[in-house]
Amino acid sequence: MNSSPRALATLHLAVLLFGVSGLIGRVVAAPALVVSCVRSLVASLVLVAFLAWHRQVSGVKLRARGTALLLSGALLAAHWWAFFEAIQRSTVALGLLTFASYPLFVAVLGVSVLREWLRPAEAAACGLVVSGLALVVPDWHWGSQVAVAAGLGVGSGFSFALLTLVNRRLTAVLDPLLVVAAQTGVAGLLLLPLAGGHFVRVSGSDWLWLGLLGVLFTAVAHGCFTASLTGVRLSTVGVMTALEPVYGVVFAALFLGERPGFIMCLGGGLIIAGAVLVRLGPGGRLRSG
Repeated sequence: MNSSPRALATLHLAVLLFGVSGLIGRVVAAPALVVSCVRSLVASLVLVAFLAWHRQVSGVKLRARGTALLLSGALLAAHWWAFFEAIQRSTVALGLLTFASYPLFVAVLGVSVLREWLRPAEAAACGLVVSGLALVVPDWHWGSQVAVAAGLGVGSGFSFALLTLVNRRLTAVLDPLLVVAAQTGVAGLLLLPLAGGHFVRVSGSDWLWLGLLGVLFTAVAHGCFTASLTGVRLSTVGVMTALEPVYGVVFAALFLGERPGFIMCLGGGLIIAGAVLVRLGPGGRLRSG
């Protein structure tokens, strides 16, 4: 199948929106719990409304997969909280690049959970990601602000890898957009008791940013990503989604003045190269977030 220009453009837009979403976590003064909670709830409401309009919401199907959806929602909540916490403690670049290690965890979990043995390219990719992480983090001294942020970023990658495995089963029987609508709703509701006490201190401008994050950078982004999959080759999707941290780092440099040094860029290049290797070829595990 040849990728259609329209589907490629839609995929580009989705990956760009995913990559830039991290900037909002840096711009707003709200805690990561609030950012993650509002993002989840707003995105879920928008996606449910869209699916209901197209009569694609099935309560019976959702209830049949209730346990898996609850688990996926909890993993999504943990992923987004750790991701935004990492960005708020350091920089957009560090948060995105440490999160980009998640294909390494997908490959390792595939071996331990699904008994999908590593191909040579995947083993090489794991080496690239580990080497890249060693370069991306300038100070691995435990307890330092940067090391804690890096640990959170890697934790967000690990939780997303677990989410990817759960979603492989869910999307085999449910519409991918319906899965996202359900799990974002679960994530938002799980985070609400923890984040609710902070809502009164969120400024009006921050509410606007958080609404934009939920609508454009989450609901619309997932819609574009899902719509593009039928018109783009899987290998192309694998390469394109690896550009997510690149877009984020570039826009953070342009609009926030966060310019990573040469060593961080080199490490980020190794991580992205590893991500591409993991996602290419048979058995590539594709999903963005």
